[in-house]
Amino acid sequence: AVASGIEAGLKMIMKKGRIAQQKITVVGMAGDGGTSDIGIQALSGALERGHDFLYLCFDNEAYMNTGIQRSSATPYGASTTTSPAGKVSIGQVTWKKDMPAIAAAHDIPYVATACPSYPFDLMAKVEKGAATSGPAYVHILSPCPTGWRYATDLSVRIGRLAVETGIFPLYEVENGTYRLNFDFPKLRPVTDYMKLQGRFRHLSPNILEEIQAKVIEKYERLKAKAVK
Repeated sequence: AVASGIEAGLKMIMKKGRIAQQKITVVGMAGDGGTSDIGIQALSGALERGHDFLYLCFDNEAYMNTGIQRSSATPYGASTTTSPAGKVSIGQVTWKKDMPAIAAAHDIPYVATACPSYPFDLMAKVEKGAATSGPAYVHILSPCPTGWRYATDLSVRIGRLAVETGIFPLYEVENGTYRLNFDFPKLRPVTDYMKLQGRFRHLSPNILEEIQAKVIEKYERLKAKAVK
């Protein structure tokens, strides 16, 4: 809401001649909770109205700064403080909301996914989003040692494994055209990614198989959309 107001205000003061006509990049940013839960109404409205701004979602898959509560971006099976794993629960019981697909459904000029483990890809996408005329949305997976329960020196490795397993594919949607930025002849097993994180260590083999099947299904659907 603030970003769209700033963008509209800049247009007006340029129209009135108070400042020269120029490209001023307005950037909004929030976490997954502030994007896919709390802020989705205002974000959807800004995308639908066509405001010229770049929105960055830093997705660490829970409300980390207030105590690791689950969000709609928390993965299926992950244990958080409000979706704790135990005798009667596997943890999070819903699948992660696909915010990049929701953003793309607004038919905006640019949508992308990114991860700091692929820094040059991330920088290129932010630069491209900033240069886009109209709304641009970049969804950035942000590994969190505290909330995901892993040693800090594993952050880059975990981010890469998220991509290599197909759990978090890196792709762009430019004017409706999908393109995979990294594709692999064969995806690594999801267990390579999940076994390094305490939030998944309670999961049984049958739940891991269910997650593996879902990941492959979604990845194949994405590949079918992408240009060859």
